[in-house]
Amino acid sequence: MHLSLPIDRVKSTVDSFLETLFMATADSGSSYVQILLSAASMLLVFVSAILLAHRNDLGWWTLILSVFVGPMISALQYDLLGLIYAIPLLLLPIFGLWRFSQFMLNGKFTREVTKTPVTLWSAVGMVVGLILLVALRFGPFLFNSGFLTATPEVWVMYFADAAIFASFVMIARGVREGWLLLAVAAIADLVVYFLISPMLGMLGLYVFIALAAAYGYFLWRGLPAQAAEPVQVELDEEGLALQKAKQATLDKLNAKTEK
Repeated sequence: MHLSLPIDRVKSTVDSFLETLFMATADSGSSYVQILLSAASMLLVFVSAILLAHRNDLGWWTLILSVFVGPMISALQYDLLGLIYAIPLLLLPIFGLWRFSQFMLNGKFTREVTKTPVTLWSAVGMVVGLILLVALRFGPFLFNSGFLTATPEVWVMYFADAAIFASFVMIARGVREGWLLLAVAAIADLVVYFLISPMLGMLGLYVFIALAAAYGYFLWRGLPAQAAEPVQVELDEEGLALQKAKQATLDKLNAKTEK
């Protein structure tokens, strides 16, 4: 009897806290779990963005974990068809981990990233990739015209969710504008949640992600351009070789003249 009272108080406090932040309680069943999984996933995205702003490899492992915690577990627990979307989404941070490893390592986990400019083909590829991810998110509804009944808010949310993870592909390649895409996607999700379900917890997480993206964009402003320094070094070495060859030729001519 004495133990049940504190437990009830703790449960009541937790329920009140969750209801304030996420408009859900432990009694709300699967929706409660899904909301918490989504929140945990976005929290890990925020941590990943902070780490990658400092060019830290651990950011990619954190991003992989965010996909597992969010879309992957939700699909395994509630709807296996969700794996159609979750598995390709998981490939994005795995690609990022591989692509980031191409940069020179400086210390234990930090990479010497060089900036890559945005090209027309990379922009087109990003748009096509976002469309494919949204199509996979709709899953079977894409084939029975169910997606046609989706509201504009759903479309914006699906594209924004896809863009949050796809932006890290640009970041993995050293494209500074990837941080801007992440910020825009987070703000879009923020607006949608504010309009349809103003959960303070999710709103706060998207604000933090947008701020982390702005932070990453600011930190990457001084990164060197891709292949700028190696080309200069190569040209300098070639010039020195030509200069030495000319000097050797002049020395030979002078030696013959003296004889």
